[in-house]
Amino acid sequence: MSELQQTKLWDDWDDINLSTSERRIERLEILLCQKVHKGEDISECLQVLEYLKNRTTEQKLETVLFQQVQSKLAFNSWHKVTQAGLAFLITITCFGGLFKLASLATSNNSLSELSLEPHSIKDAPHQRQKHYK
Repeated sequence: MSELQQTKLWDDWDDINLSTSERRIERLEILLCQKVHKGEDISECLQVLEYLKNRTTEQKLETVLFQQVQSKLAFNSWHKVTQAGLAFLITITCFGGLFKLASLATSNNSLSELSLEPHSIKDAPHQRQKHYK
């Protein structure tokens, strides 16, 4: 009983801090105890108290859920950027390899044509003779 008497009455609005839901719940619990002590009806206080506690729990769950969704979205975005970057690097590497192969093939064809031309001139009469035999 002494705790209830020492607690400020709900009528002292100037000094009451209701900035957070925890503070509102605390003040409502005090009011509930005061009403019980006076023998007044507490049904409305219990409904409001239940609402505030549920709302506080919902807010905490929403915060946790939001953080999980946000981290998952960040991970998915990073994963897509990484995949796109790897695909880009692989594409550049493949095109670089193809360009080198094409350059080597072109230079090899030029060299082989140059090396075949003298042989073909020299070998041409021999090849004709072989065919006529």
